[in-house]
Amino acid sequence: MHNQTFNRQRLAAAMSLVILIGHVPTASAQETKQESQIVSGINEAVKAIGNVPLRQLSPEAKKQLVEFVIGNTLFVMSHEMGHGLINEMNMPVLGREEDAADSFATVTALKIGSQFSERVLIEMTKGWVLASKSDKKQGVPLAFYDEHGLNLQRAYNVVCFMVGSNPEKYKALAIETKLPQERQDTCVYDWKNTAWSWDEMLKAHLRSADQPKIAIKVEYEENEKYAVQAQILRHMRLLEVFAEHFGDRYAWPKPFLIEARSCGKANARWKMRTLTLCYELANEFIEQFLGYSHTLPRKVRAGL
Repeated sequence: MHNQTFNRQRLAAAMSLVILIGHVPTASAQETKQESQIVSGINEAVKAIGNVPLRQLSPEAKKQLVEFVIGNTLFVMSHEMGHGLINEMNMPVLGREEDAADSFATVTALKIGSQFSERVLIEMTKGWVLASKSDKKQGVPLAFYDEHGLNLQRAYNVVCFMVGSNPEKYKALAIETKLPQERQDTCVYDWKNTAWSWDEMLKAHLRSADQPKIAIKVEYEENEKYAVQAQILRHMRLLEVFAEHFGDRYAWPKPFLIEARSCGKANARWKMRTLTLCYELANEFIEQFLGYSHTLPRKVRAGL
């Protein structure tokens, strides 16, 4: 990770400030019930933990940091839930499963269609761009063999789906991210094909009103080093919101667990009917933002 004044211990503590120092948007009519719960939970976190300034960041930079960490965290959890659906519903995957999980998270956000879900996608694309810049500066070689796509490829795939879903609305995004016109022209087909494919695969697994909800357990690991992270997530009710949404929507064959815990590294995963969100992941997002956000185009940095 980038070596700067914030060391690991201070970055761990910084997560305690992420939600507290920025502008928290109010719930709008466009937002889903679950999105409104997250916003409400953020406000509760603000009340629960005092307000402490984070270094010398401007109010605008603090706002951007908040949105960046929350947006990236939500996308990552949606991505892992895509893995969960693929595995638990025994769905076919043509190509890499990691690409399918990315497309699931993107399609889900775009179909929700709120300003909140749109922000999640924009922040995630920024996250991949910053991760790419960080890796380049540290001399990390491109892993062409990896099960994931390259960071910039993943970012442009999300941009392409956004542009394809509504070319006029996201024209400015395409311009700012320098997505070539010839690629923009294919994005409409890519979006329609991917959205249709997910609809087709998932329609047999949608939960009807008379079907019982499967039990989805939520756990937060008690960990002294990451006590503040756990407290913030609890007040946001982030895991509970995911459990409620995906339990309402899909007829899962068996119960599963959503947990937040320390993993020893920045990560999130779906394994053995467990979705794990690692406390260390937020610290990585903070490092990326503090170290490299200034390199983004101004409009992209501000979220267009």
